Formats: sequence, C-alpha cells, structure tokens
Amino acid sequence: MRISGSGTGGSYSGGGSRSDRFRNRHRPGQKVRGLLVKNLPDSMAWVDIDGERLLAQLETAHPEGSRLLFLIQQLVPKIILKELTTGEHGNAASTLGRVSDFDSARTLFENRFRPALRQAGLFGRPLRLPGFLTLLATTPGLHAAYQDAANCARPLSRALQEADKGMLVYQPWLAPTGQRQATIARRAQDDSQLTETLVEFDHAHMGLTRVQFLRKTDTLSCRVHLQHPEHAQSLSSYLESREHHGTPFHIQLLGVAKLPRTSHSGILAELLFKR
Repeated sequence: MRISGSGTGGSYSGGGSRSDRFRNRHRPGQKVRGLLVKNLPDSMAWVDIDGERLLAQLETAHPEGSRLLFLIQQLVPKIILKELTTGEHGNAASTLGRVSDFDSARTLFENRFRPALRQAGLFGRPLRLPGFLTLLATTPGLHAAYQDAANCARPLSRALQEADKGMLVYQPWLAPTGQRQATIARRAQDDSQLTETLVEFDHAHMGLTRVQFLRKTDTLSCRVHLQHPEHAQSLSSYLESREHHGTPFHIQLLGVAKLPRTSHSGILAELLFKR
C-alpha cells in the first residue's frame, strides 16, 4: 500500500503546514508507525504519524484505529509512504533494520570524523586513502566507529548482490566533509564490459550529490547529479578545469544535472525498497 499524503497548504518551503513539519522531523528510509484516525470517501483517510495528521490515499481498506507500519520512501514533492504489512513484513523489516543499523553506525562515525579532521588540520582538504588510514591508526575511537559502520554495510552489500544490484562499500574519505556517504559498484547486465560506480553523499551546499562513473576499457566517463542544481555551472567549470596527469585512461565529463526528486531518498532506499 502506498500513501501519498499532504496537510493543508502543502508548500515545501513555507514550513508551516502539516506536510512541512513532517518533512522537517523525518527523512527517507525511516520506519514510522501511524494511527488511522478517520476513513473518508474515495479511499482517503486521516492518518496520525508522530503527532502529525496527514491526509492520505489508501490502497487497502483498514478499520479506524488501526496501527500501521510505514517506510518513508519520499518526502518531496509529495510524501510517499509504503506500508509494511504483516504478509510482506519479514524480509522488508529485516532489510530496513539493517539499513537503520548502517545509518546509525555511519552517523556515529561522521560525528567523530569531522572533529578528528579539524584536529589533524585536514578539514576542508582532499583526503586520500593513505591519509585516511593514518588518521584511523592514530585515533582508536575513530577506527572503532569506522569498523562498526563498515561491518554494518556488509549485510546490505550481500542483499544487493543477491538481488543482482551491485555491491555497497562505505568510503567516507571520498567526501570527508559530506554526510551519508555510500558507494555502489556494479557491472552491466550485457557483455559490454562496462562497469558503473555510484558515489553518493550529502553536501552542505549542493544537497544530495551522486557521482556516476562509467568505465570501459581505456575510457572513464563521469556524470554528476545534484539535489540543488543551481551549483551545476560552477561545478561543471571546476571539473572541466581539472588535470589528471599520469592517468592510464581518458576521462570524459558527461555533465552536471539535477538529481531526480524520486532519488532524494538516497541510493540505498532506491535499490533496496523501490520496485
């Protein structure tokens, strides 16, 4: 069952409507419980979730007073929730729990990573893997937090591989001042020998950022999608100005574009929960 709900007003930027309050308090990928308050004609209903009453369209009829479990799939432009019913709940809930474990471990690491970068004088500077490993080696608490996040990523990677959707790797050094970093690597389904790597993270100004790398023989293509596309031109100019000395393959920039709204929940939710 899907629910597409909005409160009065429905403006994302206004901040005063029920929808806006719900968006401010939640994020895609979360699991929430809701109470069906009142059924309305045409399969509509009022649903109370965490104290916010949302007008929803239900695909399945439920008696008033029913407590329902939902996965937040999307917040903009519309709030879209997917019910985790008893019949389908098992695998979905198990996967959702693993996503929640990874997200919690990743957040804990990030909260220790940024202060460690500042203390080492590395904040705001590019960080290569050797420098990242050195930082972990000299900061035991940070090392333990990273290991926990990496361990939580492994069962999610196995789930993706079993569904033939690639593999997940946690590589926070690729976006040291970003948040929610995730890397997905996968091969093309045909015999083209094409490999795809998606690097995703939240950027303070560009929002959710997804970098797509396509590699085939001696050519590497790169395409960037931004949640806030007003930064596309300056980013494109910067990327085109970069030189890649000593690289054994040609790098082709395919451009910078807007990240589709349907992808704002992040690559993990997109691959694991969307059909």
